[in-house]
This record gives sequence, structure tokens and C-alpha cells, in this order.
Amino acid sequence: MTEEEILIHEKDKIKSAIVTDFILSVEIVIIALGTVIGKPISSQIAVVSIVALIATVGVYGIVALIVRMDEVGLKLIQMSSKEKSFSKTIGTLLVQALPKVIKSLAVIGTIALLSVAGGIFVHNIDFLHHLFPQIPAFITEFSVGLIFGFGTLLIVSLFKKIFKKN
Repeated sequence: MTEEEILIHEKDKIKSAIVTDFILSVEIVIIALGTVIGKPISSQIAVVSIVALIATVGVYGIVALIVRMDEVGLKLIQMSSKEKSFSKTIGTLLVQALPKVIKSLAVIGTIALLSVAGGIFVHNIDFLHHLFPQIPAFITEFSVGLIFGFGTLLIVSLFKKIFKKN
């Protein structure tokens, strides 16, 4: 790939990560709000604000650590003067692990987002909540999230085709 193609690809990845983080943040706020429904509005505002702040700092803090993982590994490798030193071994492990960590997080994150989103629908739409009582909640919530996710993807794709930029 050319340098320009790489930059476009990286921008798409960043945009996707931002959208995913935004969706995760909204889900966390909805869950927090669900725990204080029926409480005074001041309590709702306080709880949701605190949860949103902690979640944002926590999520972005972990993301920052993961993003810098390979740089820390490279620094450990460069600091080492011996071929078989502890710091070089750890550094190499960090550098080699980063792609696997990111791929794993993509799968785990997708499952989590679909499950949480499905859980929000299942717990707030009475029909869905009682639809399949014999099936474990995780499977029901994941399935509902997957169905709503595909529905949303279909609608967004349709709008993109209709309002395609010329």
C-alpha cells in the first residue's frame, strides 16, 4: 500500500474506534441511569455523572496503555545490552503480543457491545424480556443485540446509498 492508502486506512480505524468508544460510553450511561430510575433527579445526575467520568477515564486509560504497549516493549529491548536479558524478553513479548491483544479485544468488545445493547432492549421492552424465558439471559441478550445491530447496519447502509456523496 502507498503511504496515502495507509493513512486513509488508519483514519478509518481511528474513526471506527471512536464510534465504538462512543457507543460503549452511551451504553454505560444508560445502564447507570437504569439503576437510579425513580430516584430524585439530583441523585440521577450525580450517579450518572460519576459513572460516566469513571468509565471514561478507565476506558481511555486502558486504551492508552494498550496503544503504548509496543513502545514500552521496544524501549525495554533497546535498554538491554545482553542478548538473553529479562528486559529484552519482556520487551519482545510485549511487542509480539500487541497484535494478538488488539484482535482479541475486537472480538471480545463486539460480543460485549452486542450483549449490553441487547440487554438494554431486553430489560426495557417487556415483550422481549418474557419472549424466551427458558433460554439463558446472555444468549437472549446477545441475540437481540445482534438482530438490532444488523437492523441498524441495514438502515445505515441504505441511507448511505441513498445519500451517497458525489
